[in-house]
Order: sequence, then C-alpha cells, then structure tokens
Amino acid sequence: MMSVILARSYKDLPNHHLRSCLLYFAAFPEDYEIYVPDLIEFWIAESFIPHTPNHTLEETARSYVTELAQRSLVQVVGRSTAYGWIERIRIHDILHDWCIQEARQDGFLDTSNKTADQAGASSSSSDNLISYRFSFETLSDQILPATPNVRSLLGFELESVSLPKLRFLRVLCIEDSALNDFSTVIGGCIHLRLLRLRNCHGVTLPSSIGKLLYLQTIDLKHTQLESVPNSLWDIPTLRHVYLHSGFSPPPPARSVRLQSKELQSFVLDLYPVGADFRCHDMMIFLGQMNQLTTFSLSMYLNIPAEVVNIFDNMPHLVDISLLKFDVLDRLPAEFPQSVRRLVLYADVIKQDPMPILEKLPCLVVLELSGYKRQTMCCSSQGFPRLQELALGSFSTELWRMEEGAMPKLSHLTLWRWEKMSKLPVGLLHLPSLGHLKLSDMDQISEDDNTLNELRRKGCEVEKSGALEFSLESISHSSESSHLFFRVK
Repeated sequence: MMSVILARSYKDLPNHHLRSCLLYFAAFPEDYEIYVPDLIEFWIAESFIPHTPNHTLEETARSYVTELAQRSLVQVVGRSTAYGWIERIRIHDILHDWCIQEARQDGFLDTSNKTADQAGASSSSSDNLISYRFSFETLSDQILPATPNVRSLLGFELESVSLPKLRFLRVLCIEDSALNDFSTVIGGCIHLRLLRLRNCHGVTLPSSIGKLLYLQTIDLKHTQLESVPNSLWDIPTLRHVYLHSGFSPPPPARSVRLQSKELQSFVLDLYPVGADFRCHDMMIFLGQMNQLTTFSLSMYLNIPAEVVNIFDNMPHLVDISLLKFDVLDRLPAEFPQSVRRLVLYADVIKQDPMPILEKLPCLVVLELSGYKRQTMCCSSQGFPRLQELALGSFSTELWRMEEGAMPKLSHLTLWRWEKMSKLPVGLLHLPSLGHLKLSDMDQISEDDNTLNELRRKGCEVEKSGALEFSLESISHSSESSHLFFRVK
C-alpha cells in the first residue's frame, strides 16, 4: 500500500527534472543527513536543473528542495539563519528504499552495499537494464564495478578500492575512503562536472586535472594533498572550489590569466601552511576573484593582515569566514554591502569593530573573536537585520548599547569575556532576544541583575564551561559549524 502511495506522489511531481532529483536520493546511504548546497551541486552537475529565465540554476534547485519539502517527500533537519532557506534534509527509510527500487527498475541508478548484502541485487531487479549511475558502500580491496558509459559514481566508506577508467563520467563523489591509483584515472574523465573526495586517503592531483574543461566543482575537504597543480586554475567552468591542504598560490603571471568569471565559492583550509607559501602571490591571486559569493580562508598559523583589504574587488560576497589573524590594527572601512554572514577570528583586534559592521544592511549572522579594548559601542539603528551574534575572547569591560540597536537579534553567545564583571544593561533593550548563552564566564553570578531581568522577560539563559576546539576540526560546510566555540 505504501509503495502505491509513493508511486503516485512521484508521478504527481510537475516535471521529469523534479522526478530525477527525487530518485537521486537513492545514491545516499540510509539515514544520511544531506547538506542542501552539496545536493544542489550534484543536481546541477547531472543537468537535472533546467535554465529558467531570470533565475540562476542554484535558485531553481532551491525551489525544487522547497517543493519536495512541501510535499513531505523530504524531512527538513535545519534551516540557514543567514539565508532563510532549507539547509539540511533527510528522507524517510521507507521512501529511501522505494527510491532505490524505482531507480534500479528505470536503469537510473544502482546501489551496492556489502554490509547490507545488496551487492548484485540489481541483476535480479533490473533485468537487462544498464544503470548510468552507481553508488557503493563499505566495499573493499577491489576495482569498483561499473559499465564504461557510467555517468555518476558515488562511494561511501570504501577501503582500499580502485576506480575503473570511465571516460563519460560526470560526477565522482567518494567519502571516508582510501583510493588506489587515483591520479592515473582522473585525467581521462574529460566530461567530469563534479569531483568530491572528502576525508579520503591516497589522493594525488595530477597536472592533467587542467584538461577537465567542464569541471564545475572540486571539493577536497579534509583530504590531505601534497600539492595542488596550477593547471587547476586554467579550467574555465569552475564554480566551487573547496581545498584542505597542499594549496600554494600560482605565480602572478598565471594569476592575471585566471579564469575567474564563473568562480562563486572559494573555501581554503590550510593545515599546515608550507614554508614556501608566498603571501604576496596569494593577494594577487585572490584579487582576481571578483565574482565570489562565498569566501572562507582558514590558516594555521595566521592569515596575513593584508587579506582584509581584498574585499573592494568582491562586490557580490554574501558569506565571509576568516580564521585566524594574529593582530588586526583596524578593519577595512567598508565590507561588501551584500554580506549576510561574517566570521572573523584574530588573536588581537585593536579597533572597535562595531561602528563599521553595524552599517552592513544585510548582515544576519556575525561571529567575532579577539577584540582587546576596554569599551565597545553599538549605536541606535545599528545592525538592522542581525539575528545571531557570537562574541568571544574579548577584553571588553563596558559594552554600550543604545536603544534601537539590533532590533532583530534573537540569539546571543558570549564566551571568555574575562574582564566583564556584570552583563550590560543594554541587553534589556533588545526586543527580540530569546536566547543568551554564556560560556566560560563564571564571573557572571546568578544574582546578576540583568541576567535575572532577562529571565523574567522570558529569555532563555544557558551557562556552560569552556568550549574548546582546534581550528583543524572546523568544517566550513555549514554556518552553524562555526558558531559557539573558543580557539585553543
């Protein structure tokens, strides 16, 4: 009975693009929490998303996610505070099983799970159909089986596997796995649109990566590389780049020829930073990326202070994350007016950041660490759209808040304000404040007048000990992953 209902819901979807998007959930493991921006990159690489007048592909794809949620075909796990859209989803086990069965019968996608004893199931359920997409789980010590014409290959928790030669591959996604002979295979995948290798071992990028002229996304989060070939930056179609290590900026002569018109996301986690890292070349390289909407840079040890001056050439930025600087004497006079989320960490920030940041008209999420002056001021009408604010490792004793500041602030987190002996009275002037979190601030007593008045007004107050994470543990896939921690 349930399969009949699901089949009817599937057929009732308004177009074949949306039906393909639904069946694609069969590629993911059971109970897998799906990060929607990742899913959208899959759908676009698969050409499931049609071009729609006056809308980007990403906007159309997000409308598809909303449509599936409204039809109760996906479970919404979380929403983005900064953007308001659905950020994380799951599908029910029953629907997942139905998608696997339907995808096999249509020759759309086949799955193989060694632990679930499903290997080879497709031969009995699909008759003579040949699938164009394959998803593998928990296989080991073998070459992944696939037909020569396969378009998509996804793998999860694979131990010591080798990839076949797949000339027509468009999507390659491997997570939590060990790969053999990767560099000898990838250069021949000339139709590849998306390359995602997360937390994988045995990965080397060859210089032939520059021949993948259709590549839109390269995602190597938490995958260690010895080096990133400069030829990567010659690919004209790159839209999203996520690198974890091995990056060194190309020489200026190559940077000025950078094919940056399509690049929208650049996320770079450098742990460690090589001794030959050239900061000047890095500034020239970043200066070419004038179409970015998302920029995240994490370096251990420290980001060069000059990086804060690159934003004049990035007018479209909506998401900025910088972890971490050593000493920042001052912030740039202006950030891009489109910024909705800003994360900035430093050991020392000398200038009061609020007079600059409170003027950003679209800022919704702000996280700062390292301000070392005694006073800080938020003026009336400042931060008109701010909803989440997290401030840590401050030396501030007096925080002035004029009435009318931060009218929409709902969540405030303070951690490690060692010199603040009592909460600022200005918190009582925040009309939307519903949650206050205090971490590693034992000096704020339970008898604090502002604390008790906030509780009386219905604000939820949470007090906890120190929150400590290393920079290397931070994931940049989600805005929530940055919030509410202290750097060691």
